[in-house]
Amino acid sequence: MRLLLRRKLLSSKNRLRTMTPWEWSRNAAFVLVGLWMLAGLRYGFHRLLSYLAGVELIGLLLIWKLTAMALLTTFGMIMLSSLIISLSTLFYARDLPFLLRAPIGLRTVFLDKSLETSFFSSWMIALAIFPFVIALGQVLQLGWGFFAVFLALTLPFLLCAAALGMLFTLVLMFLFPSSRTRDVVWVLSSLSVAALYTLLRFSEPEKLIRPDAMKLVAEYLDYLQAPTAPYAPSWWMTKALAAWAKGNWEVFLRQSALLCAAAAGAYGLLLALAGRLYARGYSGAQESRRARNPIDIPKTPELRLAERLGAGREIAILYWRERKCFFRDVKHWSQLVLIGALLCVYLFSISRLPLDTPDLKSLVCFLNIGIAGFVLSALGLRFTFPSISLEGRSWWVVRSSPLTVDSLLLEKWLFSLFPMLLIATALIALSNHLLLADAFIRRLSLASIWLAVGAMTAMGVGLGAVFPRFHVENIHQIESSAGGFVYMACSLAYVGFVVASEALPVRMHFMAKLGRPDAWDPALLALSGAALAAATAAAVALPLALGRRRLERYEGD
Repeated sequence: MRLLLRRKLLSSKNRLRTMTPWEWSRNAAFVLVGLWMLAGLRYGFHRLLSYLAGVELIGLLLIWKLTAMALLTTFGMIMLSSLIISLSTLFYARDLPFLLRAPIGLRTVFLDKSLETSFFSSWMIALAIFPFVIALGQVLQLGWGFFAVFLALTLPFLLCAAALGMLFTLVLMFLFPSSRTRDVVWVLSSLSVAALYTLLRFSEPEKLIRPDAMKLVAEYLDYLQAPTAPYAPSWWMTKALAAWAKGNWEVFLRQSALLCAAAAGAYGLLLALAGRLYARGYSGAQESRRARNPIDIPKTPELRLAERLGAGREIAILYWRERKCFFRDVKHWSQLVLIGALLCVYLFSISRLPLDTPDLKSLVCFLNIGIAGFVLSALGLRFTFPSISLEGRSWWVVRSSPLTVDSLLLEKWLFSLFPMLLIATALIALSNHLLLADAFIRRLSLASIWLAVGAMTAMGVGLGAVFPRFHVENIHQIESSAGGFVYMACSLAYVGFVVASEALPVRMHFMAKLGRPDAWDPALLALSGAALAAATAAAVALPLALGRRRLERYEGD
């Protein structure tokens, strides 16, 4: 085990030593942005907890009930994250064939990979709960000892959650030793997250902190005093923290010991079962199902459509290849489920906006272009921008074929364009319908989002070609790269320019509705349209031209 830990330390050290000044500055910028976001969360939690602390009779009960719910949510998220990540680290990691052939015990390899899983599945989620705990300690004036106790209890809390997730994965892979089990777990996990996210939003939790609704909480005094999942480690940790805050040392020591014992027991059971189950589960995970494709392959729908339209065969073949690769990866299915949940929550939030007048609703529908553009930019960062880099090792197969770079870029753009147009149309059209926007805003918002989608997908493909990363193990390395940052900055800047350039005709529209006779100015309308057309042309042509030039000159990293 010491040798494996030394290997990780040396690998991390070499990575730090080989980082370029650009990578140092980029990572420093990301760290500063992350700290800024954590500071914002602490400020928001501080205001919320300060408000709850001022509620008579039940303020303290509300605070500790909210703490229990936050820790229970954190525990569940870490379990789910561990379940998903352990599939990759314990059964599909690239260094596992080397480690399992080395003169190292099986349990030692499993312990090394399980600790790696525990870290990667919990560090970000645990970091997100720290602002809440800091605000809790400040509002209740608990001092530095409270934070030290929280840090001490966090380790067994995280290990217990991660161990339970890995335990489920280990048993599942033993009972169903097949690579298809991973696909089932991905889909079921995504469905669970989507259902939880949707139900949480539909429950409208904001009503609990409205000043005019707080009187209703008094009716749930018994509920507030009741345990929240009393047999879960999250409740034991909540009881320990509350006991420390009250100075009840007997309860604190009992709950802390229970939490540590549960973590030790869960991890001990995991290691004990690993000696019996891990080898078979790993062996079965390397198998794949046998293909049953017919010998005579019929013409694809893309090829038949291309023949009817008189288009080139090469784009149709590339599109067919892209479609097959996309739907073969089950991770894309799970993300489509999450996107569906996001759309439902987005539209539900739009329908709950407290808007009174028709003009205000129409104005919000216009501003909704910017919000929808932000959502589409995020989707483009996940699907469109990495499309070139995801060619990976097959990039040289594509380049050695009789295909031009222009055909490849056009096919990537078309493949992203149609689903993005569908999502954009659903967001804008349904939002306009829910808010009863007037006819002018309906037409303008739909035309604007269609124009923006075409430009943003072109930017995603073009900038993805300017910043290709063909040698990465995880798609998140592509999204978080410098190219991903450039894409998001350019995409959001373009969306902002679209809203700004159309603000003038929208202003004229509302002035005309108020009865002003000279509201419409054709010269200003032409100037606004010309500026938008020029920006769109640049957003489409420039990234694609730079991307084509970069790929034609690319000779490997």
